Amino acid sequence: MALLGKIRKNPWLLILGIGLPLFAFLVGDAFSQGNVFGNPNELGSINGKPINIQDYNLAYNRLAKDPRLEGASQNLVSQQAWNQLLQERIISSETKELGLNFTDNQYYQMAGRFFSSLNPDLVNQNNQVNIGLAKQFLAQLQAAAQGGNPQANYFFEQWQNFNPQFNALRSEFISLVAGGILPTNSEVKFNSDLKSVQSDINYIFVDYTDYAKANGITVSDDEVKSYLKKYKKQFKKEPSVNLSYAYFPAQASDADRQKFNSSINAFLSSQVIKDEETGITDSIPSFTASINDSAYVSRYSEAPFDPNYYTKTQLENIPNEAIKSALLSNLEKGKVVGPIQVENLSQLIKISDVKPVTDSVKSSHILIGFQGSQGGNSSLTNEQAKAKADSLLSVVKENPAKFNELASSVSDDQVAAKDNGSVGWVSRFQQNFSPAYLNYITNNPKGSIDLVPSEFGYHIIRIDDVKQKTGYQLARIQKQLMPSEETQQNIFNQSSKVAVESQGKSANDFVNSARSAGAEVSTEYGLSRFQPQLPGIENTKKESDILSWAFNKDTKPGSIQRFETNDGGQIVAYLNDKFSGDEYNITAYKEIVEPFILHEKVTKSIQEKVGSRKDLNSIAKTLNTKVETANGLNYFNGNLPGIGVEQNVAAAAFGLPKGKVSSAIKGNNGVFFIQPSNKTAPPEKIMNEEMERNSIQAQNSTLVQQQLIPSFIDASDLKDKRAEKLAN
Repeated sequence: MALLGKIRKNPWLLILGIGLPLFAFLVGDAFSQGNVFGNPNELGSINGKPINIQDYNLAYNRLAKDPRLEGASQNLVSQQAWNQLLQERIISSETKELGLNFTDNQYYQMAGRFFSSLNPDLVNQNNQVNIGLAKQFLAQLQAAAQGGNPQANYFFEQWQNFNPQFNALRSEFISLVAGGILPTNSEVKFNSDLKSVQSDINYIFVDYTDYAKANGITVSDDEVKSYLKKYKKQFKKEPSVNLSYAYFPAQASDADRQKFNSSINAFLSSQVIKDEETGITDSIPSFTASINDSAYVSRYSEAPFDPNYYTKTQLENIPNEAIKSALLSNLEKGKVVGPIQVENLSQLIKISDVKPVTDSVKSSHILIGFQGSQGGNSSLTNEQAKAKADSLLSVVKENPAKFNELASSVSDDQVAAKDNGSVGWVSRFQQNFSPAYLNYITNNPKGSIDLVPSEFGYHIIRIDDVKQKTGYQLARIQKQLMPSEETQQNIFNQSSKVAVESQGKSANDFVNSARSAGAEVSTEYGLSRFQPQLPGIENTKKESDILSWAFNKDTKPGSIQRFETNDGGQIVAYLNDKFSGDEYNITAYKEIVEPFILHEKVTKSIQEKVGSRKDLNSIAKTLNTKVETANGLNYFNGNLPGIGVEQNVAAAAFGLPKGKVSSAIKGNNGVFFIQPSNKTAPPEKIMNEEMERNSIQAQNSTLVQQQLIPSFIDASDLKDKRAEKLAN
């Protein structure tokens, strides 16, 4: 039972333990809480096509391995997995109806392009994929991955996570739709006119907020509800909660900071420390006086000793100005700078050693790849490649003049082979370069030749030239400011006090109590079960835990729960309100729709007040405002000085004839009445019709890319039971 309790508090235990995150995440709670109604394996459906737990697990695990989502919250990955499954169901249905199929040729086309950075030969100079070579490469990569090669396994997993079938069909489907949306001649002419016609206008502007305040115009909850019902396709009834939460971050106190500063400053002088438990007295020399900086750092720093040497140019590129300026003004051996504090990390930095170091190296190599080596397509086994490389090394060591000839004829690096195996100049801290290769060339003298294995195969490396610069070795004593045990206990006590004092009280009482205790307080409305982030506590990764509690069927409005973060911080959550999928969360939607309703009411009120008046000066007098002017307005440049972009005004200026006064125009910032005073005529002939047509086509294509699939999903019959399964 204890283990089950831990798992239910922390679903990530199962992710790490058995690699089935969503089984515990979605199914465990559902069954343990008695949710046996309906198909427990089904999380929802789209247009009648079910989405089951197994598919959800696969999508989740695929995304969890995506480097772009590294550090993302559990809820964010979960929501993206769900969205991807919805897209897959839509794409599958639509492409099947159109008769589109994912062929082997498409599969290897995509594989060739996907892996072209590893093996440039997969795509030729005409940007065409060599299908045969791509097929061979992928087969070898898969075999090496299944054989336990870590590099091959990494790249093959990346390919699988890419989901080639879905991406190919999605791309083809979108291309077909985008290709069918062609601009007509009338569209081209109209678009050209929109750009060319400019208007000078006289206008009246009435600010929404000012008018509403002066005339007592407000928006009621009933009006919000009616608006939601009127536009029910845009505003759907969905399970949601309104939540207040107080965050007590694990921050050091002033007393902790003073003690911390004293402890790191102590290394600037010699110290005598007595261990109270053993009674042993220890004399510690100052950091400046230390003889063995490596041992000194290893003993007293929270970070390991860095043996690397850095050139002055590299020190000049240090992003932190305080550290950079301190070092560059004291580049003498034995000098100590600091302590320098960056956020909660404080450090003393000593110039431990100064000597000439290799800055960049020019080298050449002969590469012998093997089955599964990164970027290669060799048929040799690892043992065969090693034996061949050893043989070549013996030849070039006995006769160095043979190196260029062999590099040009037998090396698997076809790019370097064109230049006698030359890799060119490589800096000591070159990025995206084989660590093994780089380590050899930066730690050996000019003229060295030896065999070096790497993820690419076996390299016979020759160091052709070396450039040296003065290098500086930096010994650092680094310490992280952390809250003390006393501070941690105080944080716990404060959060517990808020939780206890707020029991049975209102959300407002909870917020006031939490603020009095010094917490960072947030109130959020309309939160979904899989809300990717909770503002103010994004870095705590507690979204899923908090929302799982809030959506649980046993959690009622007014409930309070405390959560502890990984670094010892505390979050106290108060459930303000909870809504099922059968009712609108008026409070949450009000913030979104209230401006629309208010703008409509203000516009209607102003139009009624103006009545049938068609003279701007008369309208201005009625509304107690004045007539302004704006020049050079066109449809794509609707910026009004001091107000901002007003697209509706620009559109009205284009459409109205010169001298005609408009009715009330509902703008972004207020209500307008306009009168064009001057307009340029559209050109009889389009200057560059083809360019205009291509511009519209590009815009259409972008819109299709962005909106096609989401539009299908919005128009679908979608049933999402995830929150229900977690809540019941």
